[in-house]
Amino acid sequence: MQKGVSTMSQSHSLEQQKPEKTKQSGPAKAIRKIPISEEEFLRKIEKMYSEYAIEEIRCHMKSDFRYNSFWVFEEMKSAARYVDYITQKIQTLERENIVIKTRMMHIRGTGQPCLVLRQPGTEPICLIAERSPKGLIARMDMMPAGFYKLVPCPGED
Repeated sequence: MQKGVSTMSQSHSLEQQKPEKTKQSGPAKAIRKIPISEEEFLRKIEKMYSEYAIEEIRCHMKSDFRYNSFWVFEEMKSAARYVDYITQKIQTLERENIVIKTRMMHIRGTGQPCLVLRQPGTEPICLIAERSPKGLIARMDMMPAGFYKLVPCPGED
């Protein structure tokens, strides 16, 4: 996907979750949690990378969201930490004018959605999200895309 091109969005009505208190500096702030599919969540991440747009994603994540990267030893263990990390990363990409090419794909055989990211001169990587039984994003992993047999999303060749 190229910068400035909008992503496909799906309208959906999902049950609302009870507000969840989160740990922040200052008074605790309740965040209404909104269930989302893995693909819709990854499309928000895609928009962040392709348009340098800071999307509201924390409302879709469990507070104890986990993020793992193949290239980093330590796991991130909260939604707040990941949101801070990705916000700073997107701001740096925009400031440095670094273009990340993105493409939604699926893992062959399972149909699991996967966001493929590629910076010029590097091997592609992929992000895979996992939902909790209540429909919130529980974890996301960043791995080399070559670890998976990926196929285009239906209708996207």
